[in-house]
Amino acid sequence: MPEITRRTALMAGAAGAAGAVLLPPGRAGAVVDGDLEQRAMAMRPPVFLLESAVPPHFTAGRGSTLTISEQVAVCGTRSLRWEYGERSTITVKAPLRWAPDPYRPGDDQAWQGLVDAFAVWIHNETPVDDVVRFEFGRGERTDVWFAFRLGFTGWRTAWVRYAYDMHGRPHRDMDTLRIVAPKRAGVLHLDQLMLNVPLRPDAPCGDAQVPDIAKEGPDYDNQHWQALYLFDKLLSEAEPDSAPPTAEETASLRALHTRYHDGYLIAPVKVDVAALTAQTEALMGRPVHSYQAQIYPVEIAAELKAFVNPVTLRVCTDLMKSVAQAHQAGPADRPALAALYLRIVGHLREQGWTRGSCQGTIHHLGYDARGYYDSVYLMREALRQAGMLEEIRADLDWLTGLGRIFRGWKHRMAHGSTMDIHNTTARGMLAAVLLRDTEAEQVAYLRVLRDWLSESLLPTTGIQDGLKADGTAFHHVGFFPDYVRDGFGGLAPIVHVMSGGAFALSAEAYGWLKKALLTMRVYANKNHWPISISGRNPIGTTGLSVVPYQWLAVDAAGEPDPELAAAFLRLLPASPSGAQKALAARLAARGITAEASPTGNWTLNYAALNVHRRGDWQVSVRGHNRYLWSTEIYVGANWYGRYNTYGQIQVLHRGEPVTNLDSGYAHNGYDWNRRPGTTTIHKPLDRLRGDLTGAIEEMLLTDSRFAGSCSIDDKHGLFAMDLREHPRYEGSHRARKSVFLFDERVVALGTGITNDDAVNDTETTLFQTRHVGDVLADGTALPYPHPAAETGARWLLDDKGIGYYLPPGQRVGVSRGPQSSRHNATEAATAGDFSTAWIKHGTAPRQGAYHYAMVVGATAEGMAAFAAGMAEAQRAPYTVERADTRAHVVTDRQTGITGYAVFEPTGLDGVIRRVDTPALLLTRRDGEALVVAVSDPDLRLYSGIDHDQYERGRYVGRFSPWSRRWLTSASHPHLLRVTVAGRWRADDDQPCTARAHGDRTIITFETVDGRPLQVRLTPA
Repeated sequence: MPEITRRTALMAGAAGAAGAVLLPPGRAGAVVDGDLEQRAMAMRPPVFLLESAVPPHFTAGRGSTLTISEQVAVCGTRSLRWEYGERSTITVKAPLRWAPDPYRPGDDQAWQGLVDAFAVWIHNETPVDDVVRFEFGRGERTDVWFAFRLGFTGWRTAWVRYAYDMHGRPHRDMDTLRIVAPKRAGVLHLDQLMLNVPLRPDAPCGDAQVPDIAKEGPDYDNQHWQALYLFDKLLSEAEPDSAPPTAEETASLRALHTRYHDGYLIAPVKVDVAALTAQTEALMGRPVHSYQAQIYPVEIAAELKAFVNPVTLRVCTDLMKSVAQAHQAGPADRPALAALYLRIVGHLREQGWTRGSCQGTIHHLGYDARGYYDSVYLMREALRQAGMLEEIRADLDWLTGLGRIFRGWKHRMAHGSTMDIHNTTARGMLAAVLLRDTEAEQVAYLRVLRDWLSESLLPTTGIQDGLKADGTAFHHVGFFPDYVRDGFGGLAPIVHVMSGGAFALSAEAYGWLKKALLTMRVYANKNHWPISISGRNPIGTTGLSVVPYQWLAVDAAGEPDPELAAAFLRLLPASPSGAQKALAARLAARGITAEASPTGNWTLNYAALNVHRRGDWQVSVRGHNRYLWSTEIYVGANWYGRYNTYGQIQVLHRGEPVTNLDSGYAHNGYDWNRRPGTTTIHKPLDRLRGDLTGAIEEMLLTDSRFAGSCSIDDKHGLFAMDLREHPRYEGSHRARKSVFLFDERVVALGTGITNDDAVNDTETTLFQTRHVGDVLADGTALPYPHPAAETGARWLLDDKGIGYYLPPGQRVGVSRGPQSSRHNATEAATAGDFSTAWIKHGTAPRQGAYHYAMVVGATAEGMAAFAAGMAEAQRAPYTVERADTRAHVVTDRQTGITGYAVFEPTGLDGVIRRVDTPALLLTRRDGEALVVAVSDPDLRLYSGIDHDQYERGRYVGRFSPWSRRWLTSASHPHLLRVTVAGRWRADDDQPCTARAHGDRTIITFETVDGRPLQVRLTPA
C-alpha cells in the first residue's frame, strides 16, 4: 500500500486548503465493504478510520474496553468507544516512520515544506479537569509525548508536530503509540486517528486542548487566526478603561446600536420557514469543516472527503445569517426560526466550533464565519431566553480573536493580514463588543476597538501589510489590490456605523482610508485593474468594488463626503441595487454629481507602478525590485506569472465600462511569455511554469534597487527599471527599460539586453491582443491568420486603436491566428485567437536594444503622419536624446518636457548635467523658470546588500520577503544631488536647496518613500 511521504503530500496539502466539499445530504458517502478503511489502514504508517472494527494494531490495557460505537462519529457513522479505568491505556503498534526535516520554527513562511504530525479526533461527554496523554516511542520506551486536555464536551481535534510540539525528542525507529487515560474512569470516543501525516508546518494551531503546540504561530503573518489562544488569554487579562461613560459616549453608543441593527444587519428578505428548515435538516448529523481536509493523505484525500461528507462552515454560518434576518423580518415565525437557529448553534458547538477549539487548524476562519458574526446580535434575545447568550458571546470573542485589540502594534507581524481582518473579522469584533452586558462595558471596549481600528489604517513602514504613504496598500507583504478591495469592502460599513460620534475613527485614520480609496479608483479603470497588478489572479476580470464608496459616501449623520460621494456616483454599476439608487438620489438632492474620470499621471512607487490616465483610458507600467516581489505564484494559481512585472505596459481604453477583455486581454489562449512592454526569454510553457518544489508559494525578490516612476505636474510621467531576472530561473537576463508618458504618446526604450540563453529567443512584446479586427502595417491590412513573419513596417495599428511607431533597424515579428496555452491555475489547455507583435533580440543577446512609441486612440491617417513627422528632426513628435546603459533621455515636442531615466550616476547633456544617484527626472520650461520633478524609486528600506540573499558574493535570493529583517524598516531619507546648467535659485517654500557654482547649480533633494518632488527654479 502507498507510503505517506513528503513528496506525495505537498500537493495534497495545498489542494486540501480549499476546505471540505459540500456533498448532497446524507451522513456518509459510498464506501463499499470497508474498502477505503482497509486501504487506509494498510498505508505506511496506517490511517485508522475506526468505522467497522477495532483495528488489530490496537490493544486495550487493563481496565480498558474498546468497541465500535454508533453513538457519535466525525468520520463515517461510527467511532471507537473507549471505556477506561484509572490510568488504563490503549497501545497501538505500527512503525511511525518519523523522519527529520529542515524546518525550524520562525522559518521563511514561503518555504512551506512538510513536517511529520499526528492527528486524532476525541469526543467527550463530560468535561473534566484532566488530560489524556499520547506517548510515542520504541516499545516500552517513550521518546515524545503530549497531553490533550479534556475540559470540554463534544468533538475536538489536534494536529501535533512530532519534532516541534511534543515533549522529548522523536526517533526514527518509533513503533508504538500509547494512549494513557485520565486519573478517573470514564468514556471517550476516538475517530480518524492518523499516526503520521506530512503537514504544512504553519497549519496547526494551539488551543485550550493542546496549548503548547505551534508556539511560533502568533509571530507569523497568519497570526490573525493562529494566535487565537494568545488573544483569548489577553482578553481574559484585559482591563479596559473603566472610566464611566460620558453623556456623549452614551448617546453615541445608543445611536451606534440603532445604525448597526437598522443600517447594517437587517435586510428585506422573504421568510420561508420550510426552506430554512430543510436546509437546517440537511446539515444535522454531519461534521462541519473549514480546512480540516488539509490533514488528509494525498493517496486517499478525495475518497476520504466523500466518506466524511462534511458540510462546510461557510454554509452553516451563511444559513445562520439567513435564519437571523428572517427572524427579524417575520415576527409570526420567530419561535420556529429561533428553534432552527439554536439547533444550528448547538450542532456547531458539538462539532467543536466553540471557545477554546482550533479544530486542528482554524485557517482563515474569518472567511467562513462572517455569517455567524452578523447573526448573533440579531438573535441575542433568543439566545438569552435559551440561557446560551453568555457562552455564545464567549465563542464569538474566541472566533473573532477579540483580545487582539489588547496586543498592541509592536510585534513583528502586527500588521500581518490586516486586509483579511478588515474584510472578515472587524464586523465580528464589533458584534462581540456590542454584546457586552452593560453600557459601561460596551463603551470601555469600544474605546479600545476604535483606537485599534484607527491605528490599523495609519501608513505602515517597510513591506509589512497595510496602507502605504503613496496610497497603495499591501497584503502578503506586497501590493495586492484584490485583497485591498475586499478589506475595504468589509471595513467600510463598520467605519460608517461607528462614525458621527464618540467612537468614530480618528480623522487621521479616516483620511488615510479615503486616500487609499481614491488611489484605488485611479489604478482601476473603470472597474477592472490591469493584469500587472492582478496578483495571482490573472483571469482579467478582477477589479474594484463600489461597496466601500457606497458606505462612506455619507457619514452616520447623512453628511456626504464630497469626493467619495462623487466617486461613488461615477462608479455606480449599470444595474444598481435599490440601496444604491436611493443613495444616488439623496446625493443628487444635495447637489453632488458624478466626478469626471480621473485624469493625470500617478507615481506609486510602493508598487513600482505608473498610472497614466486621460478621461476613460489608462496606461499602466509596472516593475519590481529588491523590496517588491515580482509576482505571487501559488500551487493552483498563476503558474505562468513569472513575467508579470517585467515592465508590462497595458492600455485599458475600449468598452463601457472599460475592461481587460474589451481592451484586448483574454486569458484563454494567452501566451504568458508575451505581455505587452516586457522583455523576456520566450520559454516553452513547461519551463516557464513556476517551480514550487518544497514551497507553497513563490514571491521572488531581485537584487535590483531600481524600478519605479516619476510624475510632473501630476499630468505626465516616466517609468524605468533595471531588470534583473532572479537566479532561480535565468539569472543572466538583464535589461534597462524606460517608458515616457506624454498625453496619448508613450515612448519605450530598452538597452543592455543580455542573457546566456542560447536556445530560446529573447523578445520585447509590443502587443498581444484578442483578435477582433484588422491589424495594419504601414496602412496595409495583414491577413488573418498570418505567420510570425518579420516586417519592415514603420508603423503598426492594432485592432484596438493603438498605434506603434517603429524606427528602422529592428527585427519585428507579427503573428495573427489561433494560439494554444494553459490555464493559469488548472494548467488545462486553453485556446484563443490573437494578434501579436514583438521585437526580436535573438538567442543569448549581448547589449541588445529596442525603441518604439505607442499612440493611444490612433488612426491609420494619424499613424502615417506620426511616422512622417519622425522622419524630420524639426517636426518629430519626440526626440531620443540618449539611449545607452547609463541613461535614457527623451524630449517631447508638444509638452516641451524632457525625461531622464538615469540608471547610474552619470554626466548628461542639456539642462540637466549630472545626477549623483540613479533617479528619474522630468523637466520643462515655464517662461524663464525651470520646473524639475525628481524621484528616487529606491525605497531604501536597507542599505548595502541583504547578506542572507548572497552566497560567496553571488546573489542567490533564496529567501522570500516574509523572513526579511527589513520587513518593518522605514524608508531611509536620501540626499540626491542634481547638477543643472546655469545659475538658479529656489524659494524657501521649495522642497530643495540650490547652490550655484560658476555656470552651474547643484540642486539637493531629500527623497524618501519613493515620493516624487517637484520644484520651480528661477534665474539667480
